[in-house]
Amino acid sequence: MKERNRKFYLILFLKSILMGTVNKLPGVSGGLVALITGFYFEMINSLKKINLNTIKLFPDLKKLNKEYNLYFLLTIFFGIIVSYFTTSQLLDILFRNHELKVWSIFFGMILASNILLIKKNKNWDLKSILFVFVGLVVGILISISEPISENRNLYFIFFCGFISICGMIVPGLSGSFLLILLGNFKLLLIDSVNALYNSILILFGFKTDINHDIELIKIAAVFALGSVAGLILLSNFLSYLITNFKETVNQVIIGFIFGSLFIVWPWNYSSLDFELNFQNSILLLWITIGALIIFVFDRYARKY
Repeated sequence: MKERNRKFYLILFLKSILMGTVNKLPGVSGGLVALITGFYFEMINSLKKINLNTIKLFPDLKKLNKEYNLYFLLTIFFGIIVSYFTTSQLLDILFRNHELKVWSIFFGMILASNILLIKKNKNWDLKSILFVFVGLVVGILISISEPISENRNLYFIFFCGFISICGMIVPGLSGSFLLILLGNFKLLLIDSVNALYNSILILFGFKTDINHDIELIKIAAVFALGSVAGLILLSNFLSYLITNFKETVNQVIIGFIFGSLFIVWPWNYSSLDFELNFQNSILLLWITIGALIIFVFDRYARKY
């Protein structure tokens, strides 16, 4: 393997922060950022190599790096961790003070990302429409079923981590959107991360408030374990799918997102009726802003 300098790892670290930040926004895929910024395939191929034999090489870091690209993966990991702490603080403030606006932006981002997926799908035939329909039916069934409320069961938390990591492996699929569907977006990407962050500040003496939630820290740890397990175990299967059946996967995702959009419909979280008035016009404006964020991001991606 070619020797890499500090500059390479610093740039990779910054790219990983961007990937982790984006992965917390519904409608945007962290895997897409990795693809755009040029480290997606090396990340996937490195993850595919990890197995039980990896543990046997500890603590020989040089050999681990040579065999499993350890320094590369650790740089990505720490970048994502940093992004999770910083983004969760911002999202917490926004949800507490501007919840409806946040859901409106999320709705616009998810809708726009799906429109772009449709544009990128070149072959539309009866088979393609069938796969979209399958995804649509699954999405609608989820939308019309009893809303999934926040669930703190640790087995379910592990499952959430296992599933949500798909957003980092499959470009175009949003892991945070999956967490919204599972009812645990705020619990896992805001509350538990902030609790862990505050605990670290207390540990190092930056804060003296001891009224932090131990249960949330446990939830954050289990979610992280589920994410790592998903990253390692699903990387082979999902990379095989997107290599050999990319268009089919995208078609199912398109239908699924359209079918489940109602879950993030802003008026679900408001006492307002969906009718033309000033307050609703403001929410429609925020939906438009959310969509524009995705379109601008996509234009930048195609340029570079």
